[in-house]
Amino acid sequence: MTIGQTLLKYGIKAAGAAGIGICLYDAHKQGIYKSKIEVAKGNANAALDWFDNSRNMTSPSQFNANLKDGIFGMELRNNVRGFFNAGIGYVKGATQMLFGDLLPVALSVAAIATKGKTSSKVAGGALGLYALYGFAKNILGFGVSQGNGSDKPIY
Repeated sequence: MTIGQTLLKYGIKAAGAAGIGICLYDAHKQGIYKSKIEVAKGNANAALDWFDNSRNMTSPSQFNANLKDGIFGMELRNNVRGFFNAGIGYVKGATQMLFGDLLPVALSVAAIATKGKTSSKVAGGALGLYALYGFAKNILGFGVSQGNGSDKPIY
């Protein structure tokens, strides 16, 4: 095996590892973003429900009104709901991003896992072409019209 073949072999494996790392990083960041959205939505919905409950009574009673106001305040400070909503949002965002990046993940895994010379080169070449396509479209903006909302950040 020559030095060039060795460099190509390890370069393909490194490109596969970098591809998986980038996809996992994006999935993690999207999970964090979605978790914040889920927490905010869950808190807003619960606050509306508990506020509505605190304002409605079947018979006038100051004691019941104070009790309902206390329960409403307790619900506003409830951290348990936010904890679970954050976890649900993170899983939603991360899996959505991973399924959206299924092709580069598959090509990266194939570049790392394949043992044969030809299959490894094909997976590495396809991963390189996909990276060039993504760079030209998402970084340089080729083929992207400005009117479709693609100029908005995803964070």
